[in-house]
Amino acid sequence: MTEETRRNLETAFAGEAKAYFRLLAFAGQADKENYPQIAGLFRAVAQAEAVHARNHFSRLERIDSTENNLRYAFEKETFVNEVAYPEFIRQAWAEEDRDAIWAFTSARNAEERHARLYKIALSHLIAERSTVYQVCSNCGWVEDGPRPEQCPNCQQPASVFEEIR
Repeated sequence: MTEETRRNLETAFAGEAKAYFRLLAFAGQADKENYPQIAGLFRAVAQAEAVHARNHFSRLERIDSTENNLRYAFEKETFVNEVAYPEFIRQAWAEEDRDAIWAFTSARNAEERHARLYKIALSHLIAERSTVYQVCSNCGWVEDGPRPEQCPNCQQPASVFEEIR
């Protein structure tokens, strides 16, 4: 694959992924305004955008063994946590943008937790241990095991956690 084609695929993937989430948000708003048919249309097109994103992704990334995928995911989360988000936070402080500071800081904290969970999962793979994960819908924090009484990252109540198996 040429460098230009790779860049185009990366741009297309990012656009399709953004469209997916944008359309789900639009569907939620249509639901709130009691337009179920429009909400359904937004969800259907969002699903189509997810197909496009998955097709682009499959040309950009190689899916390996679960063990190697865990290691790769750990490396990516560690980079985002230790390099990317600290720079985003520094810039937000320089601009005195408190909303961005909160968003970046809570995401960085959650990314650090994600990296730790990947390391733990590698040992689970070896021990063949199963677990349930709880995801905070406010900040993206992930708990391994029972739902906490409140999010350790953003202090939201237990009710914002979604159980993932």
